[in-house]
Amino acid sequence: MSIEEQYRTRAKELLAGGAVKMVIGYGKGTTGERRRPIFITSPDEVERLVLDEACITNLSGYLVSEGLLSDEKRVAVFLRPEGVRAVNILAAESQLDSDQLVIFGFDVVGNEIKALKGIHVEEFADVIESLKESAPGVAKELLLEKIESMSPQERFSYWQGEFAKCIKCYACRQACPMCYCRRCIVDSNQPQWVNTSSHSLGNFEWNIVRAFHLSGRCVECGNCDRACPVNIPLRLINHRMAEEVLGTFDHFAGTSKTQEPVLASFKKDDSETFIL
Repeated sequence: MSIEEQYRTRAKELLAGGAVKMVIGYGKGTTGERRRPIFITSPDEVERLVLDEACITNLSGYLVSEGLLSDEKRVAVFLRPEGVRAVNILAAESQLDSDQLVIFGFDVVGNEIKALKGIHVEEFADVIESLKESAPGVAKELLLEKIESMSPQERFSYWQGEFAKCIKCYACRQACPMCYCRRCIVDSNQPQWVNTSSHSLGNFEWNIVRAFHLSGRCVECGNCDRACPVNIPLRLINHRMAEEVLGTFDHFAGTSKTQEPVLASFKKDDSETFIL
């Protein structure tokens, strides 16, 4: 029996027995190579579930949909390792109760699906720990090396060109599991903190503010990259910020549901080299 069939069987059992009220997983997309999120509430619907190498979207963001977990009933969700990290962060930031979740953990190794043992976030600790040394993917790694080899002036010019493409659609925000605020700072116009126009200043303000907002929180799932209609390599900015946070504070986001946010906590022995 394939992993897909095993998980379908488990989903049917959970729904039929009332152990969960919903299964959030993947279904067929508009084209053969695409997968879309689906929300199963009946045992009769589990055959719609698909699990293959095209299932790459981090589904954890749907768990903070308004009212989904407010009735304290359990929900099952398909998550890759980065999705489990996101659940830990959301739990640590009091956005959900991880005990309400049944996790169908999986990863893609090459073109093969690998099942991850466990159903609770605590049971994936070893998997998350192994991600610390992982690279952001071959194509992304080469571009990252190219950017890192640039002088500060060249790097600024590079990102200036990338941000110039931004149309301020906020698709990156909508796709990101960490952007759960009911009202974003960019939606406030009294006062207006970030210029809403799609020009150099407004684009820089939005993208840099968002990068800092995700520092120590981004799980590098790539949802933002894939959502961007103009293909700005947003994940590389977040990866660089994650490296800074790991090197300075030894903080790897999403290791546990009790992990304190790095920019919302402090230690008396923290380095203070930033103070002039």
